[in-house]
Amino acid sequence: MLSRLTLVELSDLPRKPHGCPPEVGRSWDRLVATHKSVTGLFTTLNELRAGQDDMRGAVSETHRDQARAAIVFTAAGIDACLRTLLRDSLHTLLSTAGDAHNAFVAHFMANRLGGDVTKATKQAVIDIDPRSALIELYVQDLTGSSIQGGADLIRCRNALGLKQEAALGDQILKGHQPFFNARHEVVHELDLVDPSGKGSRSRRHRDLAAVGAQCDGALQLVHAFIAPTARTVKSARRAMGMSTP
Repeated sequence: MLSRLTLVELSDLPRKPHGCPPEVGRSWDRLVATHKSVTGLFTTLNELRAGQDDMRGAVSETHRDQARAAIVFTAAGIDACLRTLLRDSLHTLLSTAGDAHNAFVAHFMANRLGGDVTKATKQAVIDIDPRSALIELYVQDLTGSSIQGGADLIRCRNALGLKQEAALGDQILKGHQPFFNARHEVVHELDLVDPSGKGSRSRRHRDLAAVGAQCDGALQLVHAFIAPTARTVKSARRAMGMSTP
């Protein structure tokens, strides 16, 4: 029965980076877990559709709710993966000169050390472990309450010193904005066409194949962050005379 359907599926993840350093391992594990969860949602979606009396019939709201859940799960995974990648890898990347350190300095000079210094910044500076406290502030500044789209992805890319990575070019990252817009609509507007209450309050149409492609592309993008970060972290470790377990 499933063979008569156009299945909504994720592509397999590429292999874990060779010699993946511990600074990247937790982010990789979160990516794998997210991929597994979203795959499970799409499997359930495909099975529900296969169970219809007429598989050529209209896609129900129940089916689209599975797709909406996949959007939310994928976006939550992206948030967790990138925050973890930043928190874990920046300690090593900022110990050597390079693009990541330059981005760190530029951010603090432009946003936290000019004019009146905030209480949070002062507390970080006098913390028993100021570097860790400053990195935590940095990650909060970069990601906010959640990754909102291309602009946030660009900031994360630059913070990791990956500005030269072709797979993370500005236009590529901005191209994922529709996915983040969809997450916002699902989470904050309950996917209502007019959440203000004026006019129609019907729910947005969600094309299942398009949702599958968006989620798949977003998860593959996380790997595009993880793989080069693993390389740069290993390079920084070598520069400091550290081995990679």
